[in-house]
Amino acid sequence: MDVIKEIVLDSIESFLLLGIFQTLYNKKKFIIQNKLKSILFCTLFVFITYWSTFHIINIYHSLIITLVGILLLAYITRTRIYISAVVFFLFLIIISITEYFTETIEMLVFNVDLNQIFLNPKYSVIFIVTSKILQIIIVLLFFKFRTYFTKFKLFEKEGILFSNLIIQMGIFGLFVFSINFGIFNIKNIKLFNFVIFIVYFIFLLLQLNELKEYRRFVNIEARYKIQEHQIKNMEEMLSIIRQEKHDFANHINVIWGLCSLNKPNAVEQIKKYVIGISGTLHSSFKYIDTGNDCLSALLSIKNSYAVKNNINFNVIIDEPFSSIEINENDLISIISNLVDNAFEAFQLKSNIENKEISIETFSESNKFFIEISNNGDMIPEDIQDKIFDRGFSTKTKKSQDHGFGLYIIKQLIKQNNGNIFLESTPERTKFMIEFKMKELNK
Repeated sequence: MDVIKEIVLDSIESFLLLGIFQTLYNKKKFIIQNKLKSILFCTLFVFITYWSTFHIINIYHSLIITLVGILLLAYITRTRIYISAVVFFLFLIIISITEYFTETIEMLVFNVDLNQIFLNPKYSVIFIVTSKILQIIIVLLFFKFRTYFTKFKLFEKEGILFSNLIIQMGIFGLFVFSINFGIFNIKNIKLFNFVIFIVYFIFLLLQLNELKEYRRFVNIEARYKIQEHQIKNMEEMLSIIRQEKHDFANHINVIWGLCSLNKPNAVEQIKKYVIGISGTLHSSFKYIDTGNDCLSALLSIKNSYAVKNNINFNVIIDEPFSSIEINENDLISIISNLVDNAFEAFQLKSNIENKEISIETFSESNKFFIEISNNGDMIPEDIQDKIFDRGFSTKTKKSQDHGFGLYIIKQLIKQNNGNIFLESTPERTKFMIEFKMKELNK
């Protein structure tokens, strides 16, 4: 009977481990598509676990299973040992939390000690069934919300802290497991087990707090990059102003020279010269009134850049930006990043004729809409859902600031109670931003 029980429990754990791997590694149908590998892994895992249960002393049991389990998972799934370790330690965390939680509750409810839970058939069955049900529920929840967990990018550079956190917590859980098998001689075993559970829980809270601090620093870094982007825009603005000043000074000098010649046809020459340069002046710089002075200056500069690069820059302001309540710095960051992304779309595909970027605002049903579109390359459908994820980038050049722009844009829009939508077709890529209109004073 003990043999059958051990094989069943080990089989359940092997499937739970594969389920966690499938969830974290974003392999949606790994078990179904790799039936032979899955069966082989489960068979070997059950055999090793069963053998170690009856042939290795309890205090080393968990350690042996962990080492062999990590190597086995890495070999069968053809993944790096680091990935296998993260998956296995998360599995160990789930096992340790559910089992310690069940043990503690059972000791308090039935007023028994740990010896009785393990040695009394009645309490042992309650412990096994309850803990396994909890483990299955947790893994099913992981699988249901797998898209959320993939955002942590555990196996990429951006998610290294999350991965290390899991490994640290798993090692601590392994340590607790090992101690747990050697404490049967302690007199007040109930109190000891309760203390261990509290220590483990405090450790988890500390690790989660560290994780929270890390996320705060990531957001600070991202905002710093946005500020860098704004400084770059200001430098571009100053550069264009200096150029315009230089050009105006040259034109004034020419006109002054013509006046100094004091020739009979000086007035006609000056008139002809002014008419000749007026077209150039109007085409190189155009003031765009958006209802927000800073944004007007920004788009005027972007228009100058577009003119120099033979890009049609169309701005239609049917509803001024003064109609919405939004942090001005956030507004500049949002529009600037989306417009720069549109410019970059043409850099990636320079053979497009009649390049065009359009910015349009309008209101509908008490909502303010900003539409920014370009006729560059289509964003592939398989990455459209990922494009706002932190760290995701479609750019090919390696750069530390890649992957933050659209993520931060979405965060800034959310902070200002707005939404952003993407629509991309072979003809046009369009970002639609939605904000609430200002409430009119009664």
